[in-house]
Amino acid sequence: MTQPRANRRSQDEWFQLIQECRNSGLSDRTWCEQHGILVSSFYNAVKRLRKSACDIPLSSN
Repeated sequence: MTQPRANRRSQDEWFQLIQECRNSGLSDRTWCEQHGILVSSFYNAVKRLRKSACDIPLSSN
């Protein structure tokens, strides 16, 4: 029997977690281990958020 997937986090949730991590003074790996987050998931979220920020249209002003 396979394990059910964990609930997915929204982009806003990932953004908050990344901010918390980066402001903690800990390495990303240490922070993730302390919070039960896979480092690969953390970095995938960082990549997705950076990519989405690049897709924001420029202001027409």
